[in-house]
Amino acid sequence: MGKLEERNLEVVKHWAEMYNHDVERFVRECYADNCTAASMLGGSKIEGHSPFRKLEQRVLKAAPRRKIRLDHTHAAGDVVVVEATLLDADQGDAWQSPFCAVLTFKDGKIVEDRTYLDETRWPGGMQKMAQ
Repeated sequence: MGKLEERNLEVVKHWAEMYNHDVERFVRECYADNCTAASMLGGSKIEGHSPFRKLEQRVLKAAPRRKIRLDHTHAAGDVVVVEATLLDADQGDAWQSPFCAVLTFKDGKIVEDRTYLDETRWPGGMQKMAQ
């Protein structure tokens, strides 16, 4: 594994930590200003920090104790594939929703996030937030 992949994997660790603890920093520190984020199963897409922050604040309001757990990461060049699990203590200790995110990086920040998630199981999902 090269330095590029190692750097991107470090950003992914920070990405998960910030998602779990500070959504403002999650967007600002992990995503490029001109990023795009798409829900590949729901068809929704957002562009840029401002709409992304608004989305994440609404998700946090709908599911204030939601967390992600990194399960596996796979890095190749500018792309990291993340296999992870959403957890939400408010839906019970056994509730889990696995997802996959394909993250493309440029200059150490995510420029494209293509997430595959079953939004029918997720109360704060992008599809619901886009409505």
